[in-house]
This record gives sequence, C-alpha cells and structure tokens, in this order.
Amino acid sequence: MLLRIILKNILSFDDEVQFDMFPNPKRTTLPEHVYSEKRDIPLLKQAAIFGPNASGKSNLVKALEFVRSFVTLKSFLSNIELEKFFYNLKKDAKKDPISIAIEFEHNKKTFLYEIEIGLKCVEYEALIETFPLKSTSDIVFERRNKSVTVGNGHKADYAVAEATKKLIAKNPMSSLLSLNREFPIIPDSRCDIAYKWFRDKLNVIGVHSFIPSLIDILHSNKTMFEFARQLIFSLEVGIKDFTLKDEDFDSWVKQHLKLAGHLPKDMDDIEHLSLNANNTPVWSFSIENGIRKVYSLVFENLGKNGYVGHLDSSSQSDGTLRVLTLLPALYLAIKEGATVVVDELNYCLSSTMVKGIVAFFAESTSNGQLIFTTHDNLLLAEKDYLRSDEVWFVDKKDGSSKMYSHNDFKEHHTMSIYKGYIEGRYGAIRFINLLRKDAQ
Repeated sequence: MLLRIILKNILSFDDEVQFDMFPNPKRTTLPEHVYSEKRDIPLLKQAAIFGPNASGKSNLVKALEFVRSFVTLKSFLSNIELEKFFYNLKKDAKKDPISIAIEFEHNKKTFLYEIEIGLKCVEYEALIETFPLKSTSDIVFERRNKSVTVGNGHKADYAVAEATKKLIAKNPMSSLLSLNREFPIIPDSRCDIAYKWFRDKLNVIGVHSFIPSLIDILHSNKTMFEFARQLIFSLEVGIKDFTLKDEDFDSWVKQHLKLAGHLPKDMDDIEHLSLNANNTPVWSFSIENGIRKVYSLVFENLGKNGYVGHLDSSSQSDGTLRVLTLLPALYLAIKEGATVVVDELNYCLSSTMVKGIVAFFAESTSNGQLIFTTHDNLLLAEKDYLRSDEVWFVDKKDGSSKMYSHNDFKEHHTMSIYKGYIEGRYGAIRFINLLRKDAQ
C-alpha cells in the first residue's frame, strides 16, 4: 500500500509537496477506515482530492503513473517528451532534476524509492528498506549516475560492479529496477518485491483510460467477472446484467465478413487478440483446446414496459464504459490489496453514481486503497464515507501547485467540510464571474 509520495520540479509542482495516507490519531470517526491491526504504521483506506480546474490534481496522478512507468518499462523515458514533465514556469527550469520519493509497503516490507531525473540521465536512484518502529533503514541499492552501491553501504564485488556500470552506460535513462528485472545483477530479492508492487499493486486510471484486454481479463478471472456483474445493476446505468458470449471463429467470420477482412493474416500464429473500436473493447479472440473462439460482452439493457434488449459494448454509454474501466480496479483494491488511483472519478458519472462507488468501497471489507481526484464537491458532505484526514486539496499559487489536507485545519468534527469549502474557507476553489468587466 502507498504511504506517501513527495514531488518536486515535476509538472505543476515546483516546490516540494507531500501527499500521504497517514491518519490523524486524534480523529475517531470511521475507525474502520484506518488499517492498524498487525501493522507498524496505521494507514488510511482512501483519499479524495479536491480542487479547481488547472490546480494540479491530475498532475499528482500523472506523477504516480510516471514513476510506475519508469520502474516497469525500461524504455519509458526514451519514448516520451521528458522536457515537458519538468516544472517549466521559471527560468532555467530544467537545470534541476525531477525529484520523486515514494514510500510503500509490500510483502510485509516497507520501502522508500527515490529518483532524480535529468534531461540526459538518471542522476540518482535508490531503493531503501525502512523499519519505522526502529527508526532505521537498510539500503538495497543506491545509484549515482553510473556508480552503484548495494547492500549495507558496501560496494558490489568487482564483476557485479563492472556489469552494472556497463548496463547503466548502455541504458542511462532506464531505472535500475527495470534493468535488474531483465538482467538480474543485484542478487537481492527486495528488488523483485519492490518491482512487483509497482507492476501489480499500483493501478493508475486516467480520465481517458480504457482496458483493451477487458474481455480477456473478465473471461480469465471468473471471480472478477461475478464481482462486476453484481455491481453493474446497482450503479443504475440501465443495465440489468451482462454476460460473455462465445462463438466459434468460423461462424463469427461468416457473420462479419468485412471486419474479418481486416484481421491479421497470421491469425493462426496469434494466441490472443483484442479488437477495440473508439476505445471500447468489442471482441476478443483466443485459442482454447486447439479451437479458436471469439468472445464479446452482451448487455441486458432495460427498455420500455420491462423489455430487455441485448446490446454489445459498442452500444453502451460513456458512463457505462467508464464504469467498466473502474470495476476491475475496484476488485483489485478490495480483493487483492491493490492501491488504485483514479483521476476524475466523476468523469462521465453522475453525483449519485460517484457517491455509490465511494460508499461501496468505504463499506467494503478491503485491504487495499482508493485514491481519487474529483470535482464532485457534494462528496464533502458525506461524513459517513469520508474522514477529515481522507480529504485533500490542491491549489495553485504563482503557477505552482500546493497540496494540503483538510486535517491541517483545526475544526470541530461537527463542522461541515462541504459548507466550509464552497465558502472558500480552505482555498482550492475558484469563484468565477464572467460578467465582470475585468474578466479578461
């Protein structure tokens, strides 16, 4: 689970800011929202991040996706326009490196992972196991440009040091965690534990994210499929249920001759293939027991006088498709202890649907985390679903984003956070009047 992330000189964050999941021990409301049993550090179950447009909320999500991609994709930095990720609203913007520190837990271990990235190389990278109760730490590895220190401050043996140096020289913009995954040079299992948290337990969903292999995922994970089916009707998107339809490939081709003509000619060599249209998963092709099958989602949409129509995913609303993107992530958070980060949870969704999703997660028996940005201010009135220390704000001053928790404001628990926010008591809100003469 995520403990905290510290950002500096990335996107709209110039000065150092910290976002964390630490509860205020003086807050006694919703105690079930604090993971504390058999833990060194109590952690919050969820966090909601509020702020006006262009304040930098989405940039927190993008920073988390940035560090996740850096760890898991060897060529990530080489395939992006890195200069756009620096804080660019100042002179000599790229003189200092992008700086990110992220602390997390996985497999009963706590890690601090730090990176400093310049335009031409990774200037610093370190993985440190921390022991909060003892206030001690143990370096797994520390990289400064091409030099790497491993273990308890000891240099690696000559062969490992030389191999690591050559590997970094060849891949100066790659993370050592990703390189070590491909070429295991550092013989420390903690590197693998940390890598797997970023890959498997940190899920980031952007505003326009969709899951190309959604049909494959639901087909292969029956428990997730049943979880999604049980929730879809409760979310009131006009769907009674949905199922997975399977067809023989040859029969499918006869019904879709034009579409079949666009399939790869080497289909016999392809074990799995997903077809998507307008960011919508439509069909999945796979071979099972030597037979090629075609899978699709079929929805039971409610019509007039109790009529139930059967429509495919391409006929569903943007809100339904957004829900289909969120449900697998909610499953991973609730059932598998993942940390799920969603940008604009309210995107394409009504306030009642957003409230329903937050309420469902808040009341679920989970060991994961849900972190989301939102413009749905009505959530601030939901004291049954959000603690004060689960509410964060993002505001911008002189072009630089600032983050702070509602917990920083010394208010009695009976005071309305919603009323205080819309009155401007906490900042992070814009009062727009386009009729003003000076509104130019």
